[in-house]
Amino acid sequence: MTALQGAAAKVYQKAPVWVYRALGQRCDHSRMKPIALAAALGLAATLTACSGTGSGSSALPSASNQTSLHRDAAASSLPSLGHYSVNLNDVVVAGVSSGADMATQLHFSYSANIKGEAIFAGAPFFCAEDNSLIALYQCAGTEYGPISLATLEADTNNAAAEGYLDPTKDLSGAKGWLFSGTSDTVVAQSVVKSANTMLAHYGVSTTTNFTTAAEHGWVSPDVTSACGTLNSNYLINCGFDAEQQFLTLFFGALNPRNNGTLTGSLIQFNQSPYAAPGMDSSAYIFVPANCASGSACKLVVALHGCEQGQYYVGTTFVTKSGLNEWADTNSIIVLYPQAVPSAGNTLGCWDWWGYDGSAYASNLGAQTSQLWKMIQQI
Repeated sequence: MTALQGAAAKVYQKAPVWVYRALGQRCDHSRMKPIALAAALGLAATLTACSGTGSGSSALPSASNQTSLHRDAAASSLPSLGHYSVNLNDVVVAGVSSGADMATQLHFSYSANIKGEAIFAGAPFFCAEDNSLIALYQCAGTEYGPISLATLEADTNNAAAEGYLDPTKDLSGAKGWLFSGTSDTVVAQSVVKSANTMLAHYGVSTTTNFTTAAEHGWVSPDVTSACGTLNSNYLINCGFDAEQQFLTLFFGALNPRNNGTLTGSLIQFNQSPYAAPGMDSSAYIFVPANCASGSACKLVVALHGCEQGQYYVGTTFVTKSGLNEWADTNSIIVLYPQAVPSAGNTLGCWDWWGYDGSAYASNLGAQTSQLWKMIQQI
């Protein structure tokens, strides 16, 4: 352990050793991108932060207590998350932007069970290195230069060796589907290409689309927003069925999509038993009729991006993601966890830079561990 790592460990006694690398102070404000980018990533509060940790000293207050209490009270009357016949080896994760980063964190943390990830505009695992400025200027933009995959891979190997991630050998043979539009103004395409390279390093077989003239968003055939537009719900239609592509990659040939009335049920449930900083008090799960009756089913965990949870867009993401229509006819349960604004997390993002603690990207992370408990419950 370096002297700097040792000093950090005195401050963060409970965090794993692997997060304490010499990051240096990266506060060259002359290179900062427009505030609009920070806002899109939920990091506006960090523009003046020079601390080395994601939580930093610039945390904004959480949503109003009155709103929070009202939502918690409403959630208490909702049903609990149900239990179904799901093989833990039939679990894949998908996400966009901060949701993509959380999907990757779940995959690396629990790779013994999670066998695939579908990524829209996501960064390499642990890219932000518990530093909000690195998150902005190296894992979204490119002001800090190319991502050092050798460094991230060394950190990943150390974390796995210390038990904070499943063994990296468990990643080998998994599948990845990655998408990055050529017109994305929020997450640079080079960042997503680095994510692809890192997955390949660990033996993940990837399928990519880096040629579509798309803006930042989750691609779905069930919305009308033009592919090249940046819109408020971050859902875009690019003329192809992304969900069919990645579900086929993970699960093989699919039954036809249900384009009519779904026979399964979209259930809002009480997420409070799985509480963590930045997580809402309720969430959603789509359950096909045969899965509700006890048939063996598969599971997709779909993670929205910043400003895309129910706090902002209601059920738009959970009903327009393009997943439920395929799930309904293919024995696939879809879990839609929900994030909300919280201290240090102004726009309801999943934690990919450390606002809920330095262990955020590991199986000790407040959100990752609770999401895993939800998966185990299902």
